[in-house]
Amino acid sequence: TMAEEEVHASADARIVHEIDEEDNVARARMETEGLLPPWRAEILAAKEDASYQFAQMLARPEDLARLGELREEVAARLHKSELDLAAGLDAAADDARFGLEALRTAREAVVKTRQNFSVIDSLCEEESSGLADHHDVIRDLAVMRTNLAKTVADAEAILALPAQAAAALRLLDDDERNLFACWEQLTELAMRAQPARASLETALRRDANASSSGARPRPVTEHFSAVDDAMSQLEETIWSSIRGSVFAGEESCRTLVRALRVVEEQETLDALLSTKAREQRSRFFGDDSSRTVLGKGFKRRALREVRKAISEKFTKAMEELNPAGEAGEASFSGDVPETLQNLEILMRLLTEAYDYAVPAFPPKYRIFESVIAPSWHRHVTAVVKKLFRVSRDLSNADIIGILNWYQTYTEQMEALGVAVEAAPSELPATPSTPPAPVPMILQTSRRTGAPPPRTKTVVRPSGEEHSGFGNESGDDSPSMMSLDAFLATAPKAQGTNVAEKDKQQLHTVGVHIDEDVVTPLQTRPGNLGLDDKSIEFDEDSDADETIAYPEDLNKLVGVYTSRMSQTVQTWSSNIQKMAATQPLREAEDGTLWTASDVEFFRLLNEQLEVALSGGKQCVSAAASVMSSSLLEFASQQRKRLGGEAAASAASSMMSPPSQFRRVRVAKVEKYSDEQSAVAAARVVDYNVLLAGVNDANRCHALAREVESLLIEALGSSGALEKLALKGNSNHGVVEKGGNIMRPALDAFLRNAEHSASAAAATVICDPSVVDLFGHLFLIDKTGGGDWIQGEVTETLAATIADYLEDVQQYVAREHASKVTEAVLSRVINSTIEACLRQLTSIRPGTVERMEADENALRECFEDHVQESVLESALQRFSAIRDLASADDAESFVLAYGLLVRSAPELGLEPAERLLAAHEDIPRAAQREVLDQCRELIRSVTVSTSAR
Repeated sequence: TMAEEEVHASADARIVHEIDEEDNVARARMETEGLLPPWRAEILAAKEDASYQFAQMLARPEDLARLGELREEVAARLHKSELDLAAGLDAAADDARFGLEALRTAREAVVKTRQNFSVIDSLCEEESSGLADHHDVIRDLAVMRTNLAKTVADAEAILALPAQAAAALRLLDDDERNLFACWEQLTELAMRAQPARASLETALRRDANASSSGARPRPVTEHFSAVDDAMSQLEETIWSSIRGSVFAGEESCRTLVRALRVVEEQETLDALLSTKAREQRSRFFGDDSSRTVLGKGFKRRALREVRKAISEKFTKAMEELNPAGEAGEASFSGDVPETLQNLEILMRLLTEAYDYAVPAFPPKYRIFESVIAPSWHRHVTAVVKKLFRVSRDLSNADIIGILNWYQTYTEQMEALGVAVEAAPSELPATPSTPPAPVPMILQTSRRTGAPPPRTKTVVRPSGEEHSGFGNESGDDSPSMMSLDAFLATAPKAQGTNVAEKDKQQLHTVGVHIDEDVVTPLQTRPGNLGLDDKSIEFDEDSDADETIAYPEDLNKLVGVYTSRMSQTVQTWSSNIQKMAATQPLREAEDGTLWTASDVEFFRLLNEQLEVALSGGKQCVSAAASVMSSSLLEFASQQRKRLGGEAAASAASSMMSPPSQFRRVRVAKVEKYSDEQSAVAAARVVDYNVLLAGVNDANRCHALAREVESLLIEALGSSGALEKLALKGNSNHGVVEKGGNIMRPALDAFLRNAEHSASAAAATVICDPSVVDLFGHLFLIDKTGGGDWIQGEVTETLAATIADYLEDVQQYVAREHASKVTEAVLSRVINSTIEACLRQLTSIRPGTVERMEADENALRECFEDHVQESVLESALQRFSAIRDLASADDAESFVLAYGLLVRSAPELGLEPAERLLAAHEDIPRAAQREVLDQCRELIRSVTVSTSAR
């Protein structure tokens, strides 16, 4: 029952408490006496701990209910502890038995060792007297034994070489990432076998030389060749890894790095071996030279593989354009666009190689700048050479596409950090004369699509100007007045004659021509591959290659500019023919123009736009062609404005001056221009000359725009000056500051001046005006006449005013003053000439009439000429009037002095004529007056020469 359990529990607790008290008393007594052993202390401590735990478990009354459970748990723990104790005692007993057995064995070994020492000592005592006399034999035997052991070891190592080499290669079979470990093992094998190999080969050579039978033993090289074959296989793996990883993209970067690690380690090893060999040579032979021992050249071979990778890419890209069996007579249609497309694809591969492959190489290699970029450019040059060889079958648009691609290529290379020449270092020579045209044909189909986009402003005429621009010459050659037609144009194949003409034209524009360039009948347009025997690449070359402008691209530019020159000349010829046959066009403001001139510049600007897409080299060549074309156009314009008439009339105009006019001309050129203007006035219509003033000035302005576009495209005006110096190196000295466009610009200005002067000459050469000038200063015997009455001057002023009104109506306002000033100058000159020729007697009213004539001319010109220019011109006639009004010798000399200072070109003639007309000056005094006038003209001439 519950009561009995509580009684038993309390009894047990009391018994335990009593036992604890007894233990405590006993422990205290033993501690006091110092008789308590350590194990006893541990037991007592365990009891105390158990008592404490037991008290904790039965601290509460309700804990007595778990008393039976606690007893069972304690009993189980005691049983387990007894088992563990028994197992520990058994293990300790086994260890003790093992230790005793070991001691017994050791004792037996010690005893046996002592016995062996005793035997050794006894043997040494017996043989000590005999060994002292045979030390040399013992030494030889020891050396022999060592050599035999070494030989056996070397032989075993040699026999093991094939297996070890095969084991090293198996590392690559397991994982290609073991490339460096394989190289390391094979290099170690090769270096370890090198002494034995050298000794064996030396011995074999010595035995072979000593053999008298003539039968030489076969060298034992199979085992060494196994290492060589393994190393060769490893090297081939390295080179294929480098060659295949350069353009493989991101996934092959690690492969390339592993291969280049081997290359660098081999280069380091070669350097160490070279240094060691040099030190040994210096130590043994006293050779202090800096010669290096040639290593395996892994770096050189790696760079060669990079070049081979580039060559393979280009070869594959070109072979795709020319599959086997399609080269030769295959059609060329589409080859150039596909070629350029493949080159663009190759350029993307180069960019990927720059991003992924180049960083894998050590920076000291400068792999992209010194290897990849030069080799790449060399293959690009080869492609350009191929394209030039089929240039006779290329359209103009194809050539421009090639030039445009090259400019893009240079920009892409520059973005990658490599400067590629976008133009040759030396500009081409300027053609002295435009090349003669050759027959042209239009291609049946366009091959390159639309022409390049226009980026510059082009002068474009109205719809009226477009009409009528056909082939009016009646021949079979097309007019070539369309840019699309020009871009789709290629020269007609006419055998050797055409080839020779083209070659001469290319030489004319300063382009070098190779003699091996095929003619149109020999060209194989489909063959654009890189397998031409004439194009060879030295992949072993380590020379520093310059990335220069391809020479054949320069030749291709020459082909294009030659065609452009032919086309522009054809345009110019047709335009000049139209200008000669079509009527003048009147603008909205009433001014007269030749519409064809603007059309020429429109076409010329289109040509310049196309050339701009071909790069600076094409622009430079186009500038040369345009300069010569503009100069030729200006020459034709001058002929249209009466230049040829001036040349034909030169002989008649060169007759000596009449006795009434002895005017000294300061410059022959001015006199020639005067002749040209008068001759043109006789054969060219007045309105055509007025339109010529407008046309020449407009052509000058449009030519200035062309010059500005060229300067902008070439970067500076100095480029045009260099072109002028280059083109005129064999034709005299170019004036300082002049450029290649300056002759054409000056020619248009001279045409404008010629037109203005010829128009003024037309006014003076008008028969009615000539008749009026013939009646000036004529006085009849009675002192009267039409002139003295003012009728002649009035009619003359009215006629001149009509001509001036035409000038104001038909000539542009900004250029009209050139014509009116020229008319003023000629009217004044003709008036003075008429006065000196026809005024034979000065009578009352003569001077007044001359003053009235001066006022009439002033009134006629004052609305058309600036006041300063008008007064300066009238000053000359006023000086003549003052000379006529002089009433004595002194005033005459004074008036002549003023005339000589304002118009020294008149010379002594005014003094002679007007002095003879003065009836109030005695003849005896006139000779003295003439002497004074001669002295005045001499002094003025001397002072003018001194200045």
